[in-house]
Amino acid sequence: MSTQSNEIMIELKNATVSYKDKCVLSNINLQIKKGEIVCIIGPSGSGKSTLIRTINRLVVPVSGEVLFMGQALNDKNINKIREKMGMVFQQFELFPHLTVLQNMILAPVHLKKMTKEAAIVKAKELLERVNLSDKINSYPEQLSGGQKQRIAIVRSLIMEPEALLFDEPTSALDPEMVKEVLQVIKDLANTGITICIVTHEMKFAKEISDRILFVDEKTILEDDNPNEIFDNPKTDRLKEFLSKVL
Repeated sequence: MSTQSNEIMIELKNATVSYKDKCVLSNINLQIKKGEIVCIIGPSGSGKSTLIRTINRLVVPVSGEVLFMGQALNDKNINKIREKMGMVFQQFELFPHLTVLQNMILAPVHLKKMTKEAAIVKAKELLERVNLSDKINSYPEQLSGGQKQRIAIVRSLIMEPEALLFDEPTSALDPEMVKEVLQVIKDLANTGITICIVTHEMKFAKEISDRILFVDEKTILEDDNPNEIFDNPKTDRLKEFLSKVL
């Protein structure tokens, strides 16, 4: 469990998202506090990934607001805000023509957040933290899925974000690689960083979360601590979902 403050870091106010006139999320209200670990669960196609992508404006709501540390996200400020809000995807999103080191230092150097020398030092530190120092000059195609995902995580961390968003970080992995990636996220949860993660790993969600959001029927149907979500679900929809996945 995390150490959290009462400061609101991420907030959605009456956010509605549609694709081609089809409503995917309706009137979402959500607050995530600084240092909080929040997992998003729900059936396939329920809007979980849309919700996390809305948080960092990869998906733009048709109405409502998204705020980060009290600041409403818009086209002008989003790049600046994304420096403080890292995102890790299902498919790793590493540049295939760059080495691990080049992948890691590209953003901080390009955005003039660090000198190349400082970025290299930081990259080496982070690679050591996830036991991948020996892969510093490897290309993505030479890595396993679990290694690629750990690189994707530390590539986000090199920007020293205040919040980290994960969109099903283990869904593209073979079962034996899932554990190593989940361990990296568990270690991160103890550092005080704010984490919001879409996952279908229920045991992991129960262990790591301060709160769990159950998303279905275009909304957040339940928002509670892990014990309440798993041991005392309030809606029939969550009871039905848990009966299938546990």
